[in-house]
Amino acid sequence: MSKHSGKGFITLSIWSLFLIAVVCYALWHHLDWQDPLTSTLIWQVRLPRILLALFAGMGLTVAGQMYQLILNNPLADSFTLGLANGATVGAALAIFLGLPFFWIAPFSILLGLLTLIGVMGVAQLLTSGYPTKSLILSGIMIGALLNAVLYLLVQLNPMRLQNVLGYLFGGFSSAEYREVLYIFVVLIVVVVSLFLLVPHIQLLQLNILSSAALGLHVQRLSLSVLGLATVLATVIVGYVGVIGFIGMVIPQFVHRSVSGSLYYKMTMNLIIGGAVMVLADILGTQLFAPIQLPASIILALLGIPLMFYLMIVEGRRGIH
Repeated sequence: MSKHSGKGFITLSIWSLFLIAVVCYALWHHLDWQDPLTSTLIWQVRLPRILLALFAGMGLTVAGQMYQLILNNPLADSFTLGLANGATVGAALAIFLGLPFFWIAPFSILLGLLTLIGVMGVAQLLTSGYPTKSLILSGIMIGALLNAVLYLLVQLNPMRLQNVLGYLFGGFSSAEYREVLYIFVVLIVVVVSLFLLVPHIQLLQLNILSSAALGLHVQRLSLSVLGLATVLATVIVGYVGVIGFIGMVIPQFVHRSVSGSLYYKMTMNLIIGGAVMVLADILGTQLFAPIQLPASIILALLGIPLMFYLMIVEGRRGIH
C-alpha cells in the first residue's frame, strides 16, 4: 500500500467513524430506558429523522459536486442554477391551488425539473454549441424570475401561503419512512449511475477539444450528469424543503483538502455530507431547546464561515 493510499484510507476511516458517532448520538442521546415509550421514540421519531437527514445530506452534496465538476465553477449548486427556486414555487403553487399535502412534493419536483429545462434553454440562446458555460448566469436570471412569481403568489393568497415559509427553511422535524424510502431509492439509482459514468466524467476535466478528440460526446455527457444531479436535488428539496450551502461548501472542502481519484472524492462527499447534515439537525434541536432551528439555518451559520476560510487559505496558497 502506497503512502498516498494509506493516508486516504485513514482519512476515509476517520470520517466514517465520525459519521457513525454522530448517527449513534442522534439516535440514543437523552433516552430514559425505563420509559415504555422509548422504543416508539427511537423507531418512529428519531430513526426516520436521522435517515432522512443522512440521505438528504449525501444527495445534496454529491449533486453539488457534479454541478461544480461539469460547470467548472465552485459556486455551482441547486441555488445558483435556480433549481431550489423552482422547487419552492412548485410547493407554493400546490398550496395556492389548495391541493392535498401529498401533492406538494410532486409539484416541487416537477417545477425543479422544468426549471432546469428553462435554464438550459436560456443558456443555449446565450451560448450556442456549449450551453453549460452560461448555466450559472441563466440560473441566476431564472431564479430571480421565480422569486418574483413566488412573491406574487404570496400576495394573492397570503393566509394560505403562510405554510410555504416553513418550506423555505428545510428541515426534518416531520420525517416519515415514506419520504426516507423515496429519497433512498433515488439516491441509490443516481449515485450508482454517476459511479458508472466516472471514467467519462474524468475525461471532462480535460479541455473540451481533448475530450472530443478521445471520442467523448461532451455536451451529451454534461447534460446527462446535470440531469441526474438535478433529479436527485429536486427530489430531496421536494420532500424536505430548501436546504442550501451544503451542496456548495462540502464539495469545495473535499476538493481542497482531499486528494485522490474521483471515486474516492465522491465517496468522501457522501460520507461527509451525510455526517454534516445529521450534525446540523442535532445542533438545531439542542442549541436553543425547546426551540428547534431548521437544519438549513445551522448549515448557513456553519457553512458561510467555512467557505470564507477555504477562500482565504486558497488565496494565500496562490500568493505563495
